[in-house]
Amino acid sequence: MKPQAKPAAEAKPLAEDALHPLLLTQADLGSGYVHVQEDSSSGKFDDVSVQGCPSLEQLGQSGEVKMFAAKAETSFTYDRDATLGEELHSDRPSVLSSKLRKLFGAYTSCPTYTMTAGTTPIEVKVTKSATPDLGDEQFAYTSTMELPSGAQVLKTMAVRKGNVAVMLVGAPALVDRHMKTAVGKLPATG
Repeated sequence: MKPQAKPAAEAKPLAEDALHPLLLTQADLGSGYVHVQEDSSSGKFDDVSVQGCPSLEQLGQSGEVKMFAAKAETSFTYDRDATLGEELHSDRPSVLSSKLRKLFGAYTSCPTYTMTAGTTPIEVKVTKSATPDLGDEQFAYTSTMELPSGAQVLKTMAVRKGNVAVMLVGAPALVDRHMKTAVGKLPATG
């Protein structure tokens, strides 16, 4: 009888400074995109709460601000009113997989919920979305928020490739158009 082969060791997370060169750039996206500088310390989500979706409420209460070992992010506007945000996360593949499943599972567990930003209640409708056949795992949903200025539709899609996951959030057409490019910038997995 042959000895059993040991399972391959899981890839370690990349450091944050190794993620930055993998982010999309204006050159990757083409004309019409403007890079947006964001102040990450502004606490822009401090006064946002969720009602009517227990799994999302629980996710918010668990305070998983730092879900993964490393994170890098960037965002762009297109044609002045459309946005595209990108987050890269790195961790061991099993951790990325289980936490992305939990995150996307929570967001797609309730077809509707209410999000309160400050004192303004916003009705949100969520539907699961199709994903392209990229990377090792894919997750996507589309949310429609009923804002005082009208409905805003955002698509959130994540693709995990080994120990890195790319997440795009923004106008559905922009997310669909640029996901393949974003995944193409990730390192090859061995």
